[in-house]
Amino acid sequence: MSLDVAAGVRKTVGAKQTLKAMKRNEVTHLYIAKDCDEQVVAPLVEASEGAHIPVDRTYTMAELGVACHIKVKAAAVGLLK
Repeated sequence: MSLDVAAGVRKTVGAKQTLKAMKRNEVTHLYIAKDCDEQVVAPLVEASEGAHIPVDRTYTMAELGVACHIKVKAAAVGLLK
């Protein structure tokens, strides 16, 4: 899935908000920045494996931020149901 599709759907931005949504079983697809700190996204990776959520790690933090129309970088983005 490309980031172009992510621009038009409901989503969470940031590692903490995305993890909360994953715990509520609301995330269908997960984007994790390839240049982020592994300590930040380790809980997301673990939760995605347990919930069988597909993970895309091809984008940078800056690209995720631009795709979500925010002025800062984003470590993770979750697409919601």
